[in-house]
Amino acid sequence: MTLISLRHSLRACYLDFAVYALLIFGLGSSLAPPQTPREAAGLLVLALVGLALWSLIEYLTHRFVLHGIQPFQGWHSEHHAHPREHLGLPTWLSLALFTALVYLPLRAMLGAASAGPLMIGVLAGYLIYSMAHHASHHWPARGMWMERRKRWHALHHQAGQARCYGVSTTFWDRALGSHLRQRGLSERSRSP
Repeated sequence: MTLISLRHSLRACYLDFAVYALLIFGLGSSLAPPQTPREAAGLLVLALVGLALWSLIEYLTHRFVLHGIQPFQGWHSEHHAHPREHLGLPTWLSLALFTALVYLPLRAMLGAASAGPLMIGVLAGYLIYSMAHHASHHWPARGMWMERRKRWHALHHQAGQARCYGVSTTFWDRALGSHLRQRGLSERSRSP
């Protein structure tokens, strides 16, 4: 008997998207309404910083946890072996991890007023990542951004390749040297 099942139905995947979208909406509606344009801009900046923070979390988790630390590496290898299956953390566990590892530390360091909008950005980034990752394996690419994400992620899934860890952005792969150029492939001919 396993405590955590990584295999999910398609319905569970869509429910995960819905839960995170509702959570983002709920967090947004719980924020104190800004009284001035400057306060509104401050909330927007915090949410954008949270989005950028998510992109770094996504990259670091994928590269160093899912491809480097057991048992996560073993679990993630299941995804590489069966990329068309619906594999991932259950929603309850991902929510618990976000709360314990992201929200509570942000709140302790910055206070609730800043942690809320930052967390909205982090969760929005996670939702974008989740949908882009799902789409890259299960949906036809529609639009240039998704086409690029799908090609980039396909390069990551090539057998024996340790590169292209970003799903929602290529920024950290390029900034930290885990993109194609480092492996000697032509950036212009292959880069999404």
